[in-house]
Amino acid sequence: MYIQVVKDGKIEKHAVSDIKFSKEYDVIVSGLGTAGSIAAMVSAEKGLKVLGIEAFNCAGGTTTIGGVQSYYFGCPGGRYAELDIEAAEHQDKTHTLNRSENYKFIFENKIIDAGAEILYESSICGIYMEADTVVGVKVITPEGLADFGVKVLMDCTADAHIANMAGCATVYGRETDGLTQPYTMVSGVRTERGIRTTNFDFGRVDQRDDKSLSEALIFSRSYEMSDERNVGRLMLHMPLIGIREGRRIVAEEMVRLEDIFSENQTDEPMFFSYADLDKHGWDVAFDGEKLGDWAIGANLGAYNITVAVPYKAIIPKNIDGILVPCRALGVDRDVSSCVRMVLDMKKTGEAAADIAYIAIKNNCRLRDISYDELKAMLLESKCLDYSYNRGIRVDGMYDADGKRLPAYDVSFLSDASKLEEGLATLKPGVAIWSAKLMGKKCVDVLKGLLLSENENTRKHAAFALAITGDNSGTEVLREMVEKRDACTLTDCRKHNQQRCCMAIYFLGRLADEKIVSELIKILTDENELSRPIYSSKFSSSKGRKVADFHNTYFQVASNAVIALIRIADAHPMLRDKAAEAFNLAFEDEKYYEKITLRPEKSCEGSMVLNIKKVAYEAVNRWNSVK
Repeated sequence: MYIQVVKDGKIEKHAVSDIKFSKEYDVIVSGLGTAGSIAAMVSAEKGLKVLGIEAFNCAGGTTTIGGVQSYYFGCPGGRYAELDIEAAEHQDKTHTLNRSENYKFIFENKIIDAGAEILYESSICGIYMEADTVVGVKVITPEGLADFGVKVLMDCTADAHIANMAGCATVYGRETDGLTQPYTMVSGVRTERGIRTTNFDFGRVDQRDDKSLSEALIFSRSYEMSDERNVGRLMLHMPLIGIREGRRIVAEEMVRLEDIFSENQTDEPMFFSYADLDKHGWDVAFDGEKLGDWAIGANLGAYNITVAVPYKAIIPKNIDGILVPCRALGVDRDVSSCVRMVLDMKKTGEAAADIAYIAIKNNCRLRDISYDELKAMLLESKCLDYSYNRGIRVDGMYDADGKRLPAYDVSFLSDASKLEEGLATLKPGVAIWSAKLMGKKCVDVLKGLLLSENENTRKHAAFALAITGDNSGTEVLREMVEKRDACTLTDCRKHNQQRCCMAIYFLGRLADEKIVSELIKILTDENELSRPIYSSKFSSSKGRKVADFHNTYFQVASNAVIALIRIADAHPMLRDKAAEAFNLAFEDEKYYEKITLRPEKSCEGSMVLNIKKVAYEAVNRWNSVK
């Protein structure tokens, strides 16, 4: 037997002998948050001996001390629904501030009444292993250190902290810059209508790093919001900030965006997730081509997708005795922005309890349980409901123009002759994505549409060709960039793209050399901001206007930087020219002031700083291979 600990960010492994665990448990849940509170409760209800370990002094996590009281899309069903009813009834009978306070009471009592034990203000600081299997934990508690044996350890820390300590492989951030999604903070305010909560996005935080986390906590609580975002008298800041993304495990079965788009999803789901790819940051230009094609190239970023989440996505690869039922589950970075919502995490906790119960009852490894047995349990509680396998949909209360939006299913085209109808409108996204799915068999039809007298048809055909990898429409794409085409498409209820940005994206994707001078002009010309596209008339931030933030120029400039990098990567002789342009554009902070006056640690400020960071990292990479 050996123990693994984390010291100075590195895992240390030490042999141990004669360890006598003070107690033995079937299940230990580390983190009694959104997923962990459900996991502990359901595990105990099944007759398992359960210990819940929580760093704070109450259960519930995001739904209690995080202040999040509602769900963002998702699919109904599962044990959480009963708790929601109880929380509402409890609020009617008490004088609590809001539902979050009621959940604290209900979660704790449900867990204890089911027979589980709880250790508050405690954390796991070591993992006992036998070969590749977790067998126990060392815990620091208010009373000191304790060693406990365990059959199934659940990491519900939301950052794979325990899984990482156990030696599970993890990944972090996006490829271009290693960053995660912006974090948020919920505050309680008093308004004329009573007590309510507000939810504001801030910059990025790396919760693996104490300094980064501390700075985020201090900044989010001290930063005074501008007047148009103050909605009442501040009463309190929630103790737990909303960190949307951290480490993710490499699981027995991974969920990847390309599999969802190709309809190649798991046959063994534990539930269906349903939302858009909700990145919160507006810097989609840095998210790579998989998401770029969808959100920028086809302007479908706010379309909802259904994700079949496999039960093996919470089982780390090559390590047994541990489950990771939280937002650190095995999904790629793009899918994580969908499969991370409160409702999904509650279902993940329930499914984890069922998995642990089956494995312990049958004395088998977690990855070897019977899916049919698990499926029957999940269907009975309605955690898994196949009627919610709804594919891709347009959903949301209002469309881009503020009109009420009835939800409807999306079907992509398979007949190239039908592309023209969609491309002729200001909602060409489905036709553009259909062209991607059809590939080469639609290229000839699209080339013909480049000659259309209809402006929309001609320009959108160029997008459709580009998304297939064909460069026949580059002249049309260049024209849109040179004229700074300000037309904003209307496929989505939010985050719609302007044609200029879409054209820049595709010219970068196609590594078009002839657009380089124009991209440099976007970044360095002192008169750039005087162009009509940047006037309020053509604002690309409809529905999400933030004072002191020029979203249109941010979108154009961020796409221009990524396009220049892609072009220079493909054409080494252009790297010096691109590097010179970056140095000229970012040698001082004038570029920052063009976009925002907000602090560097704000959501907007952090995104603007990152443009420079990504550009200079590319220059350093080019210099290293000279």
